Amino acid sequence: MKKAAGLIGKYLVMYLSCLFPRSRKIYIFGAWLGEQFADNPRYLFLEAQEHDDIRPVWITKDEKVCAKVRKLGYEAYMFNSLKGIWMQLRAKYVVVCNGISDVNHTFMGRAVFLNLWHGVPLKKVGYDDDKVKNWDSKGQKLRRAIQEIPLGREYVVATSDFYAKIYESAFRRKPDHILTLGQPRNDVFYDKNGMFTPSHQLEKAAKGKKVVLYAPTHRQEGKIVFPLRKQFDFEKLNQWCVEHNMVFVIRRHFYHKNEEVDFSMYSNITDITKKSMDIQEILMDTDILISDYSSTYIDYLLLDRPLIFYNFDYEDYLQNDREMYYDYDEVTPGYKAATFDELMTELDSIAKDEDHFVEERQRVRDLFYCKDGQQMVGEKLLEFLKNIK
Repeated sequence: MKKAAGLIGKYLVMYLSCLFPRSRKIYIFGAWLGEQFADNPRYLFLEAQEHDDIRPVWITKDEKVCAKVRKLGYEAYMFNSLKGIWMQLRAKYVVVCNGISDVNHTFMGRAVFLNLWHGVPLKKVGYDDDKVKNWDSKGQKLRRAIQEIPLGREYVVATSDFYAKIYESAFRRKPDHILTLGQPRNDVFYDKNGMFTPSHQLEKAAKGKKVVLYAPTHRQEGKIVFPLRKQFDFEKLNQWCVEHNMVFVIRRHFYHKNEEVDFSMYSNITDITKKSMDIQEILMDTDILISDYSSTYIDYLLLDRPLIFYNFDYEDYLQNDREMYYDYDEVTPGYKAATFDELMTELDSIAKDEDHFVEERQRVRDLFYCKDGQQMVGEKLLEFLKNIK
């Protein structure tokens, strides 16, 4: 009963928020359920600072994130603070990468949402992922109907015409609400004017060693522990890294950040999952990427460097976690490894400067990205928002 009353109160406030006059100058940004200063919203937020006619405001649920953004010299508020609520009641535009819960959407009635999403999905997302819940149950349909009136003005950004069709289904949006442009987080790869200043923390920490990054996706949204120890012989891996003057860097998915694994006994292996490091900067400092079903590798394609796909649980993943939009082998242009021994064999191949996937990477890159998606796109997105009435 208490939960129902709270939900009713929330929707009442949401509808009342439609009455507030919204300023075309105020843009609200948020990411990863309000817990990070990261991803596509972060980069568009930074680009928005260059526009005198835009007041970019970061909204977060984490006090450390709020302090970090303010330390950089930008405007940021807690999502439930009085100033934060006021800004959200007044903003015309809202930029997110997971969904409306990246900000306090209770106060966002009649605002325009720009969903940049958080990667180019290999696995099914949104309404296409029916393993999460029954999206067409009576309860879900009622909830969507109630929210659609105050929060229905949402545009979603795709990276190619092919993905535009997928996003129509995944986000249940009309074709004219899908923007085929690209991800502003990849603008850092093409920035020639010094708009962004990558810190290159990983490159500096590696001290001349090549970097092998292991960046897998989550398993069941973190409901089960990621099987690091089971799938790696870290003693053997560390010895290989020493012999080849490489460092092996682990960055697990956000959902697994609180799983403790001790790597202190290994000289050339480190886990940066909990460190506040931007993934695009990490990719820029990476020489070899090992992934599985994560969209991280799709960003990495833009850098045109060697890839290994460590898909040790492929069948189980399809059955218990997510289905995919593609035939896996058709869109993964790199060495494949189903066991740790196979992974070491593929690492040996790359260490010998063997790269047999240059043409395949280009083919897949051109499938995933339109021409705009392979250059600076942030300015185009900001201009689009400015022109929405």
